[in-house]
Amino acid sequence: MGHRVPIQGGFHLTQSGARPIQEDHVLTHAERGIWAVADGFGGQGAGDVAAKTACESVQSFLEKEAGDEDATLPFEIRQYFSLAGNVLFNALIHANRQVLTLNKNKSANEKGGASLLAAYLDGDLLALSQVGCTQAHLFRGDQRRELVIPKSYSRLVDPMENSSLYQAPLMAIGITSDLEPEVSEIRVRKGDFVVLATDGLGAAGLEQIAAYHRQWQSGSPLALVLDQAFQKLKSQGYDDNMALILLAF
Repeated sequence: MGHRVPIQGGFHLTQSGARPIQEDHVLTHAERGIWAVADGFGGQGAGDVAAKTACESVQSFLEKEAGDEDATLPFEIRQYFSLAGNVLFNALIHANRQVLTLNKNKSANEKGGASLLAAYLDGDLLALSQVGCTQAHLFRGDQRRELVIPKSYSRLVDPMENSSLYQAPLMAIGITSDLEPEVSEIRVRKGDFVVLATDGLGAAGLEQIAAYHRQWQSGSPLALVLDQAFQKLKSQGYDDNMALILLAF
């Protein structure tokens, strides 16, 4: 794996919002270039456990497989992905198997599942893989680009709806064995913001992040910008659980 582009700063945040329990989970391991957010469902003791297990399974798989270039990878290589993308793809397959194991012999109303988004940084290549209802955005210059497309019922019904509420995932970790995670890869640049989040982060939160990115691009110190962004997003009212990671390159 290549030398990583330095990350200048960032933060992570979880909020339970108006929900009685927190079923979203966030994992960061900047030293290894690994990040993940998961949106669990199934209730306390199910959805929260599924989200945590999914994130931790991705981390353990990546630390084992991506740390050894000579390792014999126990999966099929897809030629249209980089090595990082292939490893990340299979990390989500591994996470799915772990949550399926948790759900084994449970009744339908006892099972937990999760939408999952994971990222792995290899040099300047950021690989992203996701299942279900998550979101990732790139802020560069004065533009924002959506990096993953949520697989949700609302998108199926009306793909033109400009809404950040991607409820009802059409696929999820821990529900079926024939899972096909989606992978996207980008080359990050100095000055980029990358946001990974569950669907609880709405349009207002994205607009706030865009404003803080512009503030940084205008010359404000990054540490100040990140602190202000963190405090603003932390105080924001959320209807749903929310987990967010912001990376500044």
